[in-house]
Amino acid sequence: MPKESMPRELGTPLKDMPEEARRISDHARSLKVQLRLMGGLAVRVHCTSLDFCERPYSDIDLMGLGAQAAGIERAFVNLGYTSDKEFNALHGGQRLKFEDHVNNRHVEVFLDKFRMDQTDLFVTKIQIVKMDEKDFHDLFSLFRDHKIGVDDREGVINARYIAQLCAHDWGLYHTALRNLDRIPGFYDFFKLDGAERESMNRRLWILKLMIIEEPKGPIWKARDRLGERLPYYEEVEQVGGEALLIDARHAPNPSPFSLLHATSSSLRVRSEP
Repeated sequence: MPKESMPRELGTPLKDMPEEARRISDHARSLKVQLRLMGGLAVRVHCTSLDFCERPYSDIDLMGLGAQAAGIERAFVNLGYTSDKEFNALHGGQRLKFEDHVNNRHVEVFLDKFRMDQTDLFVTKIQIVKMDEKDFHDLFSLFRDHKIGVDDREGVINARYIAQLCAHDWGLYHTALRNLDRIPGFYDFFKLDGAERESMNRRLWILKLMIIEEPKGPIWKARDRLGERLPYYEEVEQVGGEALLIDARHAPNPSPFSLLHATSSSLRVRSEP
C-alpha cells in the first residue's frame, strides 16, 4: 500500500480575514472536511449589506467534526498554519488551535455536532446580557438583513424557534426582549432612513409578539414571579477573542456554540456525548 504523500503547501495565510476564512473553507471542502464559520465572520457571511455589517475581527473561529480532526489538521498545515501541539494535546477532544505566524493570530476549531444558521447566530447575540459594540453591531446587522418568519428558509429568522426557546428559559426571554427594545435607539447611529426604520419596527413588533404570546409552563411562570431577584445570567471568561460556554439545553434544535460575555443562565452550548 503506497504511503500517503506529504501535505501540499498552499501558500501563506492572507491578511484579510474574510478572504482567509473563505480560503480555509474552500480548501477544507476540497478535502471533504466539514468546517463552518462562527462568530462575527459568520454574521458577515449571512449579511447582504457588507458595507453595513463590516467590522474589525480578532481571530477566525470555526466548527468541525471530531471524527475529522486528522483531516482538519492536514488542511491547516497545507494552508501554512502551525498546529499548537500543547493546546491540541490538552483540548483536542473539544477544540483545536492553529497558529498563523504571518499575521500574528490564530484559528480555533470547536468540535462536534452543530447547527448554525442565521437564526442560531441571532440567538447567540440576542442572549448576551452585557453587549459590547461588536455584539450589537452583529445583532443589528442580522436583524436588518433578514425577514421574520416561522421556518428555516435562507434569509429568514425563525421567530417560532426563538419563541420556543424563550418559553423554556425565563432568562433568555427577559434578555431577548430587553435587547430588542434597545434596537430602535440605534437607528440614528446606523443612519437608517424612514423606510428602513418602518421595516425594522414591523419586524421587531412581530418577533416580540411571538415571544410574548408563546405559551409558558408552570415552572417558567414561577420563575417569572421572582424576576431579577434571582441571578439569571453568568459572567463568561473570554477564549480566543470571543466568549464561550459549552452546554445547551431547552432548544428544540440546539446550537452547540454560544458566543457570550454574560449569558442567560440556562441557554448554553451542548457538550455532545
